[in-house]
Amino acid sequence: MKIDLAKINNFGRSPKSKTDPATENGADSVVDETEELARAERAQWGLRQVWTTRLLKAGILAALGAGTVALILVVFGSSPTPNLTDNATKDTTDVDTIGQAKAEDLARQFVVAWLQASRGNEQELDHFVSGNPSLPTAPLFAATDPAVASIDYEQKSRTYAVTVSVSVQAATDANAPTVRRYFQVPIVVTEAGVRAAALPAEVAEPSTSIDVKLGYKYRVANHPIATSAHEFLSAMLTGNGEVARYLTPGVSIAPIVPAPYRSVAITDVYSSEDLSTASASAPLPDGDVVRLLVTAAQKVTEVDSVSGQYALTMTSRGGRWEVSAIDATPLYPPAAPRTPSSSTTAPSSTTPSTGAPQSASPDSGPVPASSESGQTPALSVPTAGDVPLFSPSGTDPHSSGR
Repeated sequence: MKIDLAKINNFGRSPKSKTDPATENGADSVVDETEELARAERAQWGLRQVWTTRLLKAGILAALGAGTVALILVVFGSSPTPNLTDNATKDTTDVDTIGQAKAEDLARQFVVAWLQASRGNEQELDHFVSGNPSLPTAPLFAATDPAVASIDYEQKSRTYAVTVSVSVQAATDANAPTVRRYFQVPIVVTEAGVRAAALPAEVAEPSTSIDVKLGYKYRVANHPIATSAHEFLSAMLTGNGEVARYLTPGVSIAPIVPAPYRSVAITDVYSSEDLSTASASAPLPDGDVVRLLVTAAQKVTEVDSVSGQYALTMTSRGGRWEVSAIDATPLYPPAAPRTPSSSTTAPSSTTPSTGAPQSASPDSGPVPASSESGQTPALSVPTAGDVPLFSPSGTDPHSSGR
C-alpha cells in the first residue's frame, strides 16, 4: 500500500486557487503608490530640515553682525543717546579732586611753615617754593589750626588759588591774643608734582555782614508743638527718654552718646504756620507739616549753659506732633518779586535780631524785639557791632585779636 505524503501534508488545508492576473496587477499598483507617498514625505521632511538649518544660520550671522556693529559704535562713540554718560564724564573731568586735595594740603603746610620760619632755616621753605625770601632772625609767630577758606582754579595755568585761614599768635608773648588771619597761595599741580608759585599773600577775611532773612513768622512757644519739640531735644541731647517715641514712623534719628548736656530748656519757638487759630484741644488732621525754629538753653554745668538753635520739621499724626527731620538748613522766605528802583529810598525800620524771627500772631505774647511802627521786623544776621545770633553771653566771639 502506497502512502501519499503530499496529500497527508495538505490535509485540512484549503486548496490554492489560481490567482487572477488582473488582481495581481492591482495589488502591485497599490504598493507602488504607497512607496511613492513615503518617498514624497521623506523628500518634504528633508526640504524642511534644509530650510530650518538655513534660517538658524542666518539668525546666528545676524546676531553676530549686530553685536559687531554695537561694539564699533561703543568704541568709536557713534551712539547719539548717552547724554547722561557724557554729562557724568564732564563732571568728573572738570573737577580734579585729587589735584585739589594736593593743592589744599600744600597750601596749609606752606602758610604755617612760612609764618614760623626764621633765618638759617631757609631750607624748610625750599620744599614749597623757589627763591630766597627774606626771613627774620627769630620766629615771629606761632601758627596753628590751618584751614582752607576758599579755592579757585585757573585751568589754563593749572593753578589753584588757595586761601588759608590760620590762628596766629606772637611767638615771644604767650599772653598775646590769637588772631585769625587769611593768606592766599597760588599752587601749581601737574603730573610731575605740586609746588607753590609764589609766597603767601595776606588778604582780608571774608565779609560776614550780610542780611539773612528766615521764613519763621509765628511765635508758638506756648503751643503743644513746642512741647513735642522740647521732649524730642531733651531725649536726643540729654538721654532723658527714648528718641524714637517722638519721631514720625519711618524716620530714624539717633541720640547723642554720650549725652553732651545735663538738661535742655526751650527759650523760644517760631513756626512757619499760624497755629494760633487752632484749638489746642481739637484733634489734629493727620499729615499736617510745620517747620519750627527752636532756641534752647543747653545746660553744661550746674551754673553754665549755651544757646543752640534747631530747625525741625514736624508732622501731625494721631492727635499729636512728631519730628520728621532735623533740617540741614533753616526755612527761608520765598523770594520777593523785584520792583523798579526809585530815586529816593525810605529809611530801614528793621531792628537788630536777638536770635529768632519776630511774630505778628495775636496770642503769641510779647515779641522780644519790635519796631515802633507796629510791623513785624524781619530777621537778619547781626552786622558788625550787633549781638551775634548764637552768642549766649552777648559778646562777639570773634572780636578777640581783631
